[in-house]
Amino acid sequence: MLGVVFLLLAACAPRVGVLPATGTGATSDAVARVHPSLSPACFAPAAHPIPERLVVGGRERIVLSHAPAGPATEPRDLVIAFHGRTNEAARARRYFRLEAALPEAIIVYPQALSTGPGTFAWSDPGDPTDSLRDFELVDAVIAAVGQARCIDLGRIFVVGHSLGAYFANDVACNLGDRVRAVASVAGGLQGGECVGETAALLIHHPADALVPLSAGERAREAFRAANGLAQASATPVADPALGPLRCVRYGGGDDPDPVLWCAHDDATWPNGRYDPHAWPAAAPAAIAAFFRHLP
Repeated sequence: MLGVVFLLLAACAPRVGVLPATGTGATSDAVARVHPSLSPACFAPAAHPIPERLVVGGRERIVLSHAPAGPATEPRDLVIAFHGRTNEAARARRYFRLEAALPEAIIVYPQALSTGPGTFAWSDPGDPTDSLRDFELVDAVIAAVGQARCIDLGRIFVVGHSLGAYFANDVACNLGDRVRAVASVAGGLQGGECVGETAALLIHHPADALVPLSAGERAREAFRAANGLAQASATPVADPALGPLRCVRYGGGDDPDPVLWCAHDDATWPNGRYDPHAWPAAAPAAIAAFFRHLP
């Protein structure tokens, strides 16, 4: 069967054009009618720094960010990236390598709360899966970034690895009205059925001993069911950025919320250490291609 070819957009092209600045004859109402899904900063005369700390639920949270240069009113994609249990935000930022793959996007790296020396968590014990503690953090990040920089509210993406992949999947599964798509590496899903439809790219090594393949498969089936793809067959993906991860696609080429499942064989960190739980070298380019292709 022929692979489904992902048609990539130009690597650094913004998703939409530059908005006319307020005060130049264009009113906010007129601009909003043309671009109905924009954050408040899109109508401000200048960009503001993205906060480095947010207070959520009475606790201060660290937020690292990358924002490309450009006109303050140029709408950008927002990518929120979640680290794992033993890697703080700064370390995950280094090995995720998302900024090089998505130079046109605003990328934010929140830090989970500490649960002990060198360990973190995105939820409290006993949190209901449909209302985890840090869902509130996600909303706070979207609001804060949207006040500081112009973002396309219809193109908010989440990324995660390991425990962060679990959380990214949970966010996409439960906050589908805010999240356009998820890309996760070595993650599962804490809940059962998903709410709404969210495109998903799920990357998993079959020999992963920390998060078994069955956990990733359960997440895959939850997204397939939510997106109306439970009966869809798997089609190999021929895109050069996704091919190295052996991805298959559920959903036709014109499906707005496809599910891509990538059971890859790249188990080597850059230092040469074998680890099936590792972040694959091909992951950044694959994630960028997946996000850019979505309408």
